[in-house]
Amino acid sequence: MEINKTLEGLNLTAQSIKTKNGEYIITGKLNGDIEVECVKCLKPFKKHIDEDIKFKVVKPPYEGFDQEYDIIEQEKFDIEEILKSEIESIKNDFLNICESCEKEEFNKEF
Repeated sequence: MEINKTLEGLNLTAQSIKTKNGEYIITGKLNGDIEVECVKCLKPFKKHIDEDIKFKVVKPPYEGFDQEYDIIEQEKFDIEEILKSEIESIKNDFLNICESCEKEEFNKEF
């Protein structure tokens, strides 16, 4: 199944395949610009995202490990919830530093 979903400035373009044991394999690309908050100055800025994604959607509880895919536990396959979760993860990333703060010394004393 072809997936093309846009939310908060990010576009997910991917393929999803349902396996014989009921899991979904999603591979594709997440790209666009999203507004995040700088972890240093707390000002909002636009961050460009361009990354490959590889998810395996499984029913909970999942007790395993997969080196190839990020595991997502869902009772019912919901691509919008997956995209919302990825957006929240990006927004909460401790590496969200605006261009102004990147240029300053990291441990500047006052």
